[in-house]
Amino acid sequence: MDQHHYREMKQNLEKLLVSGGALGKDIYIFGYCNASKELADLLMRKGYLVSAVLDNNPQKQGSHYKGIPIIGPAEILDRDMERMLICVVSRAYAAMARQLYEMGYSGSLEKLVEYNTFAEYSLSPETISRKKERVRRGVETLARIRGKYQGYFYLICPFSALGDVYYAMAYMAGFFETRHISKYVVLTVGRECSEIAAMFGCANREALCQEDMDELVQAVLFTKAGDAFIAHHDRPYANLLTRALKVKRIPFEVLYRCGVFGLEKDFPPRQPIALRRFSGRGSMEKGNCVVISPYAKSVAGIDDQVWKEIVFHFRRKGMQVYTNVSGEEEALPHTRLLRVGLMEMQSAVEWAGTFIGVRSGLCDVIKNARCCKVVLFPDCYYSDTRWKAADFFYLEGWENIVVKEGQYGIQWADIIDAGQNVDI
Repeated sequence: MDQHHYREMKQNLEKLLVSGGALGKDIYIFGYCNASKELADLLMRKGYLVSAVLDNNPQKQGSHYKGIPIIGPAEILDRDMERMLICVVSRAYAAMARQLYEMGYSGSLEKLVEYNTFAEYSLSPETISRKKERVRRGVETLARIRGKYQGYFYLICPFSALGDVYYAMAYMAGFFETRHISKYVVLTVGRECSEIAAMFGCANREALCQEDMDELVQAVLFTKAGDAFIAHHDRPYANLLTRALKVKRIPFEVLYRCGVFGLEKDFPPRQPIALRRFSGRGSMEKGNCVVISPYAKSVAGIDDQVWKEIVFHFRRKGMQVYTNVSGEEEALPHTRLLRVGLMEMQSAVEWAGTFIGVRSGLCDVIKNARCCKVVLFPDCYYSDTRWKAADFFYLEGWENIVVKEGQYGIQWADIIDAGQNVDI
């Protein structure tokens, strides 16, 4: 979960608790994902118990998160619904709410994060007026960009995920070649995603906030703009490519190359051309450092105990240990803070010698770094598919490790030995 939505979740939860909305309630969370884990952690830190996490995926049911059972939604039907409070921090809130009410749920339901600003299930005059105003703002934003870049094509990356933007940039050249497009603008959400576009040499870039981007995308759809393309695999307004994952395992990169851009399976990706030399070489001992990246937006996190063991192992070996952070993220205990731009990141980990991170878009950004690279996956399923996160986000040339809940004591020395043959 990104920092903006995490703050929104905290604020809405605080309002709910202050109002007494959770008083005397049996609390449930619908949807087992990274965001729901963060909500469960937040509730437990505040002294509240979570009775269960509901999830429709049979592969997830029967497991636990920190002692909280993962169950199917139907299992709540024989419980006291008047005492129940179901909290949702998923993008699929509308579908979840509809499912609960259709199955006969009559208890409390709270949406703590607003992801989908497109849909509001009401035909009231107020709602219709508000949505018309929203489309008007989106059309104005589109007109402003068209006025600035007349005669250009607009490649839209609608979600602030580094990995998604990375692969959009890696394969857009082939997409443009097939359509004979030479003048284009890349539209992203936020500064970091715009920096990914800059890494690939994109001179014309516009960074929008998420709200403006959502309104722009709705305007593109509403006006059926032929000069724009939404480059994403899993947003309700783009396509439904992820349905294919219910039938076949398709790696993340292939989903972009073949699914989003319609390129051949062996089409080569472009590589970043505007990387920078790491500016902190004077303070970091070359080849004797570990850069740890424990944070991710879309993949569930790794237990804190695992990171503690990793830090302890490498400090005991006499190596410098850094935590890579951005925004309001904090360094892990007993590590040094590393805050560098994305263009410097590959150079930084090559200078350090070893990178260990939870699977995130940052791993895609440095996927070609010449160093020992280890990626950790939580033992969970991707979305509502039958494929594990490691099946979908596997990285070639990396040490890919699945960390099961409660599984500690990984042989980190063996990982380092595996990476010693890398020419740093």
